[in-house]
Amino acid sequence: MRKETHLQRATDHHPGSRPPRNRLADQISRPHPKATTLSVLGYIALVPALAHANCTTSGTTTTCDTSSPSPWTTQIGTGPTTASGAQVTVGSNAQVVVGNSSAIALSDNANIVVQSGALVQNAATNASGTYGTGGNTIDFRNNSTLTVQQGATVLSNGTEGDAEAVNPEGTGNLIVNNGTIRGINSAAIWFQNTSGTNTVINNATGVIQAPGNVMGASGNGAVVFSNLGKVIGNLVFAGGNDTLNMFTGSSVSGSINGGGGSNLLTLNGTGTATLPTTITNFQTLQKKDSGTWTISNSIGSMGITSAEVQQGTLVLTGNNSSYTGAMRVDQAGTLRASAQSLPSAVTDNGLVQFQQDTNGTYAGLVSGSGAVEKDGTGTLTLAPSAAGGNSYTGGTVLKQGVLSVSADNALGGTTGGVTFDGGTLQLGASLDLASTRAISVTSNGGTIDTQGFQSTINQAISGSGALDKTGSGTLTVNGAVVGAIAAEVQQGTLVLNGDASQFTGSVTVDQPAVLQASAQSLPPTVTDNGLVQFEQNADGVYTGTIGGTGVVEKDGTGTLTLAPSATGGNTYTGGTVLKAGTVSVSADSALGGATGGVTFDGGTLQLGSSFDLANTRAVSITSNGGTIDTQGFQSTIAQNITGAGALTKAGSGTLVLDGVNTYSGGTTVAAGTLVVGDASNTGASVAGATSVATGAVLGGYGTVNGDVTNNGTIAVANALPSSVPAGARGSFTINGQLTNAGLVQLGGGGQAGNTLNVNGYVGQNGTIALNSVLGADNSASDKLVVNGGTATGSTTLKITNVGGHGAPIVSNGIQVVEAANGAKTDAGAFTLSGGMVKAGAYEYYLAKGGVTAGTSDDWYLRNTVPAAASVSANGSGGSAVVAAEGTSALPAAGSAPVTLYRPEVALYAQIPGVMRQLDWMQLDEFHLRQGDQMLLGETGRLPASWGRVWGAHSVLSEGGGVSPQFDGTMGGAQIGQDVYADGTEGGHRNHYGFYLGMGRATGDVSGLAVGVPNADVGHLSVNAYSLAGYWTHIGPGGWYTDTVVSGTSLVAATTSSDNLHASTHGTAVTASIESGLPIAIGHGLTMEPEVQLVYQHLSINDLNDGASNVGFGSGNTVLGRFGIRFAGTWNAMGAAWQPYVGFNVLHAFANGDRQTYDSVASIGTPVNQTTARIDAGVVTKFSKHGSVYAAVNWGTNLDGEHVRTIGGNAGVRWSW
Repeated sequence: MRKETHLQRATDHHPGSRPPRNRLADQISRPHPKATTLSVLGYIALVPALAHANCTTSGTTTTCDTSSPSPWTTQIGTGPTTASGAQVTVGSNAQVVVGNSSAIALSDNANIVVQSGALVQNAATNASGTYGTGGNTIDFRNNSTLTVQQGATVLSNGTEGDAEAVNPEGTGNLIVNNGTIRGINSAAIWFQNTSGTNTVINNATGVIQAPGNVMGASGNGAVVFSNLGKVIGNLVFAGGNDTLNMFTGSSVSGSINGGGGSNLLTLNGTGTATLPTTITNFQTLQKKDSGTWTISNSIGSMGITSAEVQQGTLVLTGNNSSYTGAMRVDQAGTLRASAQSLPSAVTDNGLVQFQQDTNGTYAGLVSGSGAVEKDGTGTLTLAPSAAGGNSYTGGTVLKQGVLSVSADNALGGTTGGVTFDGGTLQLGASLDLASTRAISVTSNGGTIDTQGFQSTINQAISGSGALDKTGSGTLTVNGAVVGAIAAEVQQGTLVLNGDASQFTGSVTVDQPAVLQASAQSLPPTVTDNGLVQFEQNADGVYTGTIGGTGVVEKDGTGTLTLAPSATGGNTYTGGTVLKAGTVSVSADSALGGATGGVTFDGGTLQLGSSFDLANTRAVSITSNGGTIDTQGFQSTIAQNITGAGALTKAGSGTLVLDGVNTYSGGTTVAAGTLVVGDASNTGASVAGATSVATGAVLGGYGTVNGDVTNNGTIAVANALPSSVPAGARGSFTINGQLTNAGLVQLGGGGQAGNTLNVNGYVGQNGTIALNSVLGADNSASDKLVVNGGTATGSTTLKITNVGGHGAPIVSNGIQVVEAANGAKTDAGAFTLSGGMVKAGAYEYYLAKGGVTAGTSDDWYLRNTVPAAASVSANGSGGSAVVAAEGTSALPAAGSAPVTLYRPEVALYAQIPGVMRQLDWMQLDEFHLRQGDQMLLGETGRLPASWGRVWGAHSVLSEGGGVSPQFDGTMGGAQIGQDVYADGTEGGHRNHYGFYLGMGRATGDVSGLAVGVPNADVGHLSVNAYSLAGYWTHIGPGGWYTDTVVSGTSLVAATTSSDNLHASTHGTAVTASIESGLPIAIGHGLTMEPEVQLVYQHLSINDLNDGASNVGFGSGNTVLGRFGIRFAGTWNAMGAAWQPYVGFNVLHAFANGDRQTYDSVASIGTPVNQTTARIDAGVVTKFSKHGSVYAAVNWGTNLDGEHVRTIGGNAGVRWSW
């Protein structure tokens, strides 16, 4: 059957659909050639055709070369009668050129190779060919291969319209063209088969050319056409299920028509290419390989109903809005289009790139496991029409321009991430990103534009690029920010709530944008040119650095610690606003640049160390108030604090306000110390009502312009706590009323002279502590000055003596409260702590009014009761002096002032007398120590030992200014040892020995105290520890001399009636010589006159009882005793008994005792006194070795002050 001309065939095809084809490697494979047995007829027919000089045949193989004759002009092969499997090779540069016939006509399984530079050509005019299908240049039938090498040409050069250059007559054939296949007046290739598949591969150097359609077919056989080279003309397929494989770098100059059937178009290659615009009748589109293909027309107009991007990139630039077929992107594929060019439904398992250079809205749906990428400078709005939105799960990459969404599901499935790679995500409504989306930022950065909406990101954001926030709305990031992201808040508010421990980047805040975060969520570097809000509801430490021109604001109830790690601290200059909770800083630089202010708007500034605020910072307090918590540290604010709010001082440390502060909300000192003006800034002040809490301190050298309620301490000038640098004496002024339920500490620095000035004073059982120099009239003292108002209520004055040694008051006294400018003070307004205060030898009491006119509302310290006020001739007189409530009972005023000595004066005055008496009684006399001289009969070494105990009750009175009297007991014990004794023939005996003694005196003392005679002044005890040596000489007839030298250590302890305790130490060195001469008077009785002389040197150390230093000095006393002793002797009960009675007169010779108080006041007591003593006792020698003795005595004074002693003595002696 003859084929129609190629011009007719161009319009006979109709579109159809076919399933997708396999890859190119599969397309070009063909079945193994069938093994065919050559018939004898076929062989004979082939041989004559090949029997020429330059085309030689060997078996079924023909080879043509360039040898003569050339060109070869005879047809090779006989078409269908040619043996199967024939092979023809036209060698390089060889030529087969024939006329009105086929040049090569073979049968099945043929293999034809036209080598480089070779030419196979015919010039048919009306030939029917061996197959009856025209005079085609090359014919073959089934399963054959034609290879045209680069530079080779197959040319149909005749005028016959159906004589094509290549005409496969059957199926399963493969045409590989690397050279040129051309029809001058016909199609280049024609397929005669009505079924099966033939394949054409037009490689990169290949050219297939025809004046119209370069290819045609007679039936519905399939054609697989792979174009890597050039097709010049139209590429038209017939009715089969055809495949066109286009490769980058190839071209088709005419139109492409898939014809009938189900046709497949594949786009292949690694380069970049654009599909011709005139292409129709392909039902399936497949993009393969890594290259990029662009389709500029609508894929629907091509007949496509199913498109698949398997690999590489497919770019759609036409209008595909009406395309309803399938569009699928495989994992290795990329589909690139704008919103206007993308089909309405895409199954994205690879990458969909929106190349959006102009604004556009995509209302279609993207599904699958792949990603969506936004490129181009325009705005892409993803507005999926389906309620569920897009469902692609591979994530969204924002590379350029803007991607606008109004719902999270526009960004695909909730597991799909969002990657910022240079582009912008814009909110079209308030929405929250699904928390399962991974969000990352590349080095190209990105932007989130909230416009005026709200959005929350609950997951982490990671990466290393720049991420900007624009739009007036609020973006909240609850997840962590990880990596070196450089964020910039250009507009609106960015809220960071996530963990910033891995946030190594920075944030820049532009004006008027807001960054809200906590210490835990803020990155280490912030440039604040807008507002940084710390929303700190839990405690946190921010060690990063904040710079810029913006403001830092603290919100939230927690404590924010600003601890910048940079050496220079924070440098932001817009100031710090404390709205809630606490900001803790350890250096001024943590609050930004030194020109940045601090505004208290309800929050607290806490010190983490001692430092001063830069004096260039403006400090203000809004109506919401503010707190400064010093903790245990100290800080000075030198500048003025302004505003309408109230200031609260918290923390145990010290805050110094040295400015003229005008904030008007008042001040609360809740804890620690608030200093208004240090010693160098006495003009400092605060305004408004001020309250001081229990345990807190207010004070300084400045002024409070308002009322003060004190439940803590008001510390004036140098009375401030030790944490404040010490200054000179000064004053503190309250231009208002002071209500004092706490302590006013006027006294400080060991000096007197501070002044507290108040307009009015109300005591609520408070205390004022003052330093006073307790001396004479007008001695220096701290002072409360009530200026024009009143002093009411009840207040205790506590006086500390600073250097006063006491002196008699002869006029008004020492002023401690001054009523100035007509001020009035209530009679019970002030009392003195303890009722009295001691200094030197005196007791001072508090009195309202002085002795001079105009002092009736002043208060003074006095130590005398003034004489009764005299009235002058004109009827005027001094003020009445009224002792303050709580003062001890004072003597009535008389004609002369009454000096008030303190109780300790009389108590201490008795110490020397008791020490002296105790030492004397410890030494005593020979008979009381040793019994009798008749007992001393031993000789030799260590001849005898002895011991005694003694005790007495004594009343010792002394004269002088305070008339002390001791009423108590004395007692002691001694043990002695005769070390050596000898005798002479003349009857003289000597005993040498020593003794140890311990004595104690304890009793009550009375005397003149606070103007009251014989008042109980306290208790005195003295302990004595003695060591003595003695020599006793006994002459013939029993006369004796006894010499003793002793040293005694004495310790005195006192407790006054005011419960004042003191002690001192003394030493006594005493020497005694005694002699007695027994005279027999008959009847076994003797009379023994005795004489004794005792010398004592007593030295007592000074003592200090806290009120003054008391000096005792030393003194010498001589005691003389004259006595007479009557004794009798008899034997009874195996023992020798000697009862006796003695009468003694004693007299002390001395200059008297004297105590000095702070080397000023001197109190003396006389010592010269004569006393009498009666002794009665018995001495019993009960064996050769042992004897005992005992006595009682009674004594009293014969002149001077009252003395009474009742005592006893018992001893034992043992001769060895």
